[in-house]
Amino acid sequence: MNLVKRPVALVTGGTSGIGLGCALSLARDYDLALSFAQNEIKAQKALHYLKDRYPEAEVEIFQRPLFRKTDCDDLFDDVTQSFQREPLVLVNCAGRIRDGLFLTSDFEDHVNLINEHLIVSMALTQICLKSMYRKRFGRVINMSSISANYAKRGQTSYAAAKGAIEAFTRTLALEVAHRGITVNAIAPGLIETPMTEKLIESIKTKHKTLHSRIPVGRAGTPEELGEFVAFLCSANGAYITGATHIFDGGRSLGDPAS
Repeated sequence: MNLVKRPVALVTGGTSGIGLGCALSLARDYDLALSFAQNEIKAQKALHYLKDRYPEAEVEIFQRPLFRKTDCDDLFDDVTQSFQREPLVLVNCAGRIRDGLFLTSDFEDHVNLINEHLIVSMALTQICLKSMYRKRFGRVINMSSISANYAKRGQTSYAAAKGAIEAFTRTLALEVAHRGITVNAIAPGLIETPMTEKLIESIKTKHKTLHSRIPVGRAGTPEELGEFVAFLCSANGAYITGATHIFDGGRSLGDPAS
């Protein structure tokens, strides 16, 4: 029996969508701490699915809505107490999308969205970095979006938050690379998740196919994105840092129908 404990990967929003896709791939090499906001039934299903598929992995879920730094402090304390060790991989996936035209929107909605996507990611990263720095190993993955550079009406604050995440990623990577810590961002396009089901159906209804919007002709899957995250978190990804990796099937390249 192998008594050596595996490193812990903390994935926010890790029980559904992109976060769960990341968890599935990381479970091969890491024990998993998965945070979620409110859907406990879905979180329990994800927990049992991961444990059945990867019985060698220790998997724990933590219901902890993340809106401010104190929430991040509490989540980190819960994780370290449960695993008796600190996470050396952090994947920042949590955050909702609330589209709305800037002129007619409630400004507090913009503040809340930026807190969820940017401030929470920065706060959790700072907390986790301390142990990574001591261990001379760490992997930080920040989830951006092609919306950071591919303008879409109604996403002013979302685009602002994701653009800031990319800048944060580049600058932090420069500060910590000498300690064996890599920091990368991923900018997904259209990924098949519960949150995008209606959007995908709307595009198919209007255009009959996704080819008119995405050159490869389909949406990506959380599992595909998760495999890329696992690569960046592996020893083979040690030379890749400070980059934003576009993961969109060519959607941001331009109009495939032109």
